[in-house]
Amino acid sequence: MKIIHVSGCPYEDYEGQITNLDVELFDGEKIRINDEITIEMMDDTFITRKVHIINPKRAGDFYIISERTREKVKSGEYGCSDETTELLSGPCTGTIIVTDVIDYEIKTDEHIAAKKAMEEMEKMICLSPFKELHFGNKSIYDFVQEGYTVPDKVIAYLKTTEPYFVCPGIYEHPFKSGTELLGPYSYTDGNYYWDSNMWKYVVKYHIKLPQEFVDYVMSGQGDQFLYSFIDKNYSENGLISKNKKEGLLCLLSANTTDKDLSDF
Repeated sequence: MKIIHVSGCPYEDYEGQITNLDVELFDGEKIRINDEITIEMMDDTFITRKVHIINPKRAGDFYIISERTREKVKSGEYGCSDETTELLSGPCTGTIIVTDVIDYEIKTDEHIAAKKAMEEMEKMICLSPFKELHFGNKSIYDFVQEGYTVPDKVIAYLKTTEPYFVCPGIYEHPFKSGTELLGPYSYTDGNYYWDSNMWKYVVKYHIKLPQEFVDYVMSGQGDQFLYSFIDKNYSENGLISKNKKEGLLCLLSANTTDKDLSDF
């Protein structure tokens, strides 16, 4: 059995945690209700957990675990699946429900990749570690230095658009109440990472950058990155348009992002 994806359960009034495991069973493997399965954790240990539900289709299917759901089933507010799955028989994929295990501690390819990304991020320096941008715990207002400027080359470097990560949300512009921005949305050169609008914060609101970064850019150490990506156009609006074109859920409007400096 391979665990493909893990998620928490929304019908949760159980004292521990109810967890959905999307699994792949190989030829000859079988899982039944009440079986004990072995789960590998991110710390390379193994635990066993009882299978409570297989392939739930409706909210009422969680009545086995959730007292609140059981009451809603009795009242008719929640319905149950017409046919309960008692057995998964491989080769196949399916969903099994277990309890008393923290979802993000379970080893999956997804969690391994996330851990690797976090480890890589910890090695880099964030140029925008501001709580107002959801990048850190410092305040952007403490970095305002009237009259602060940097060479044009530094601004060009911040404009290079090598996407690092993007969260599908919005935050309020810290200097312009009522203006919404996409984020966190980050660029990176592999040594530093920063908010995609960082150059605008520097130019328009005089946000001070770490001097070591300015020295790094001006020394020419980052020139290969600069000249590789300066002409590429990975725009925030382009990302939104791409998601909508591919049919992905995207409720953001085009004017949420990519504001000209004059409007920023």
